[in-house]
Amino acid sequence: MLPSRLLRSSDHLGWRSVHAEVYRDPPTAEFATSARTDLLLVLVTGGNYEIESRQGRSWRRAVYRPGSVGVTVPGKTDRLRWRAHAGPPLESLHLRLAADLIPAGAAPMDTLDLNDPYITASAWVLARALREGAPALYADSVAQAMTMHLARPPAEGRTGDFASVIDLLHARLGDDLTLDDLAAQAAMSKYLFLRMFSQATGMTPHRYLTRLRMRRAAELLRGTGQSVQQIAITCGYLSPGQFAAAFRREYGMSPRNYRR
Repeated sequence: MLPSRLLRSSDHLGWRSVHAEVYRDPPTAEFATSARTDLLLVLVTGGNYEIESRQGRSWRRAVYRPGSVGVTVPGKTDRLRWRAHAGPPLESLHLRLAADLIPAGAAPMDTLDLNDPYITASAWVLARALREGAPALYADSVAQAMTMHLARPPAEGRTGDFASVIDLLHARLGDDLTLDDLAAQAAMSKYLFLRMFSQATGMTPHRYLTRLRMRRAAELLRGTGQSVQQIAITCGYLSPGQFAAAFRREYGMSPRNYRR
């Protein structure tokens, strides 16, 4: 059972293809989820927190902030836990998309941290629609488009085709890589690489590299005794101040506070 307080829902709006609820979430929680018959999409609308999902013996982890999206497919159960960072209260929009909207044979991706600008933008649209009491035709149209987008088969040139580029980013996390370096690795022009990489990952190469660096920095802060300056250099930041600013944007706190 969700350990959160319901703030509003679409019950009174007559929406058919999607049911929307806004929750105020507690600072910490751990609970088991039950299998659903619908496709659940959660958009973080307030606060910053670390969330983990367990299936079997392994845990998956993500850092949630406003705009983060998670997807749970029909029939899936797992165990969730989270811990809030300092800052605004945690709030989230839960969108239950009707399973009968999913095309036969399609398999939407289950993920704790979906990087898809279209889905994120559409979820914000439905958040506003709920707040303003939008009619069913409007909300259902958005929901159907979202479901079709999530269920679409992977397009040629998506993330898998950039495996060598992503390997390069991991291997040279602390280097000053350029767009020329990455485009050459992908054997594309800079313009084509930038467009296709952004389509495949939902992020620009710079944003993707920054996220990799921040995740590595968080691992080092948690698991080693290296100084913040050493970790900054390892992750490609010559200035501790620049590193601290980037880390704060990603995690909502300074590297020193995160370590504590």
